[in-house]
Amino acid sequence: MREGLSHRIVGFIAGLFPMYEHAAVDGHAIAARSLIDGTVILPVEEDEDNENGFVLVHWQGDSNRSAEVRGEFLASLAVVKYVELHAAATDKRTRAQYEHLAQHFTHKTGGSLVLETDDGGAEAFALLGRLIEKSGTAVAIGLLKKAIGL
Repeated sequence: MREGLSHRIVGFIAGLFPMYEHAAVDGHAIAARSLIDGTVILPVEEDEDNENGFVLVHWQGDSNRSAEVRGEFLASLAVVKYVELHAAATDKRTRAQYEHLAQHFTHKTGGSLVLETDDGGAEAFALLGRLIEKSGTAVAIGLLKKAIGL
């Protein structure tokens, strides 16, 4: 199977960790699984001349509750939620609560939460969040598409 727009969209969404993860589902080598509700996103086979970017969504992982949707729409929602998740960690009060709970988690389990370390990306997400607030989602998505070559 040729890897077209649908595959690239699913791969992009699967990379939005910790909200999604890469998965192999129903014979598809590439799929995105939501770690929030188990929803599975699969690529749809496309013709080389007709890349429409539709993806197949199994709502909450249930193949009986499936729909084909525009991948760009689904990716837009996923990016907004991803930005919100990371922007929340930049708010001082939210960050303090997160750090407290992250320390408590480490104390109780010996493990570490994913957002515990800030690799400098938090500032970028905060800026993106402010861009969305001031200019709107359409402008922010347009700039993101330009930046990543879509």
